[in-house]
Amino acid sequence: MLTLTINLDSLALYIVAADVLLLLSYILYIFHKKRRLNKAKSAITDFITGYFNDSGAETRVTCFKLEGNNHFVVLIESEPLKRFRYSIILENNLISHIFKTTGTVVEKIYWRFPIKPSREIVAASDGNNLADDDDAYFSDVHAWAKAQGEYQVSEVPWDQYENSTVEK
Repeated sequence: MLTLTINLDSLALYIVAADVLLLLSYILYIFHKKRRLNKAKSAITDFITGYFNDSGAETRVTCFKLEGNNHFVVLIESEPLKRFRYSIILENNLISHIFKTTGTVVEKIYWRFPIKPSREIVAASDGNNLADDDDAYFSDVHAWAKAQGEYQVSEVPWDQYENSTVEK
């Protein structure tokens, strides 16, 4: 016959209760921190998506949190539009608007402009795109390439070459 006697005095009971309470509060803190991070990411993503939807541009926005600090990095994928050529100006405005509206700090915004040219556009040599395109970016590039003419190679005397490099 084996007899087990457990003697719980009040001090040991208080220590066990405090340990359980600390463990539960730490678990709740982790869940709260994760929920707050997801809420900040969704707020940034929703703000930027809404900002570009109001202007008529379709974008896909992804937000990442940098390890070690509370700053975020945003990746914006958009169709290549002429108005996004100078995106650094737009980045600064977005970063300040995000900080004012959501209270989170975005450290950097990266842009990605995937291009999917169709065969009709590539095959068109007359300068008119067969696809209906509201943006003049591709037509400007095509017009510039056409204005450059064909690539030509010719011989130049050494004196003329030296004069052209000195004049620059």
